[in-house]
Amino acid sequence: MKIIKIILSIILPVFSLTQLIGQSQPSGQTRMQELPIIYLLADNSVHFLSPQPIKYVDISNHRVHGDLPLENMLRIKFQNDSTDLIPTESELGTLTIVAEDFIAQYRLCYLHSFQADIPSLIELDPIHAQPLNITGELLSDMNKREISLNILSTRKYKPVVEKKDMGISISVNQIYALGDYMFLDISFANSTNLSYDIDEFRVFIEDKKVLKASNFQSLEIKPIWSFREIRTIKSKQRNIYVIKKVIFPNNKVMKISLTEKQISGRMIDVNVEFKDILNAQHI
Repeated sequence: MKIIKIILSIILPVFSLTQLIGQSQPSGQTRMQELPIIYLLADNSVHFLSPQPIKYVDISNHRVHGDLPLENMLRIKFQNDSTDLIPTESELGTLTIVAEDFIAQYRLCYLHSFQADIPSLIELDPIHAQPLNITGELLSDMNKREISLNILSTRKYKPVVEKKDMGISISVNQIYALGDYMFLDISFANSTNLSYDIDEFRVFIEDKKVLKASNFQSLEIKPIWSFREIRTIKSKQRNIYVIKKVIFPNNKVMKISLTEKQISGRMIDVNVEFKDILNAQHI
């Protein structure tokens, strides 16, 4: 078990912390009052489960202790000191967790009395955390085209996932990873006599199961580049789409959706599991 050294009032020296997704600030700063709050009870542990190995942790209060029982799990606990007089609710500073590709921050508060809705396990969701771009690796459009040509020259492949509906099929042939980019090799086919005029091609990260409509989360990932622009599917088409590298927990999927222009409006989509993202081929 690795014991985490408690550091008082420290600012990350390597990473420039920006506001969590959806809360961007002009100054590029993260403000404590906008961080999600984690309440701690005396001698009660709270666990954080990360989809990636945890690389760095900072706890800004000496009364909160933490360790890593597993490489992707952080455990923190408030250690009650009888010599300290603690009010009903008090600030305990911030908790910073850095994984391979994202950084998450929380505001810690001490709660004197027990409340049933206090979580004991928190899953870190990279979608709602700040991504890290440490490598700074960039690809030009020419690089993307060269890579795509090499991918398209591959004829033999076992599709990662495929689906057919109303004579239209979509197949994710393979997923490739290079630095901060993912290349999606996707084929489309139309077995009907009616051409399929594409309205939208979209990529989402969504919840696997919808428990309540009000809690359903969906985040669109817009492709930053495509090998060609496909407007109509008459028989078979194959294309390469490039997106920024994404990671997500096991309770979510990457949904790739294709919709037809009205009036027909035929729609087809496929779900890519997180395990398929992990098995992406390295270019």
